[in-house]
Amino acid sequence: MKQTIEQVIEEASQWLNLDGVEGIGQGEHGGEPCIVVLISGNKQDLAEKIPKSFKGYPVILEETGEVRAL
Repeated sequence: MKQTIEQVIEEASQWLNLDGVEGIGQGEHGGEPCIVVLISGNKQDLAEKIPKSFKGYPVILEETGEVRAL
């Protein structure tokens, strides 16, 4: 049985330990749920560390810059 997107995002939260990963959330790609990884680091470097899909869901890297709390 396929895990829900929420369960998969919880597992993917380990990527927050990578330098340049600012956040992880749920998005939509092609009308289907996906994992969105917000990054401020080198996209090419992070693309080598983060898979293009994870547990059946596509992974999208989105450059946002550094995220800070106000």
